[in-house]
Amino acid sequence: MPASLIDNHLSFQPAAEILAARDKDMPTPPGAGHALAAIAEAKAQLRSIKPRNLAPFMAQAWGLSPRGARRSVLIAAGMDADRWESPIHSFTEEERIALRAATSAAIRVYERLLNAI
Repeated sequence: MPASLIDNHLSFQPAAEILAARDKDMPTPPGAGHALAAIAEAKAQLRSIKPRNLAPFMAQAWGLSPRGARRSVLIAAGMDADRWESPIHSFTEEERIALRAATSAAIRVYERLLNAI
């Protein structure tokens, strides 16, 4: 006698499991209470960073000073960071291509950070 696979059909599972699986893949709606609570907790943790953690100072130096931004892009492009004051025409064409790629990547990272905040 052939076996039936009807026992494995979704209609025989409790609806709560199906709805929970569906809700897990749904994005969080704007203004959701639990999401706002998680954001508030993350902000509180950021405010409690002790001065020995240099990450906020690095971010400030990168974002607020031309020297920091230029040095970061030069390092990302694989060049000497001490050339940050060099005019663009002092770089070879290959170096300029690498600088453009590193700058585009840095801008994308900065935009993702802004969107996350």
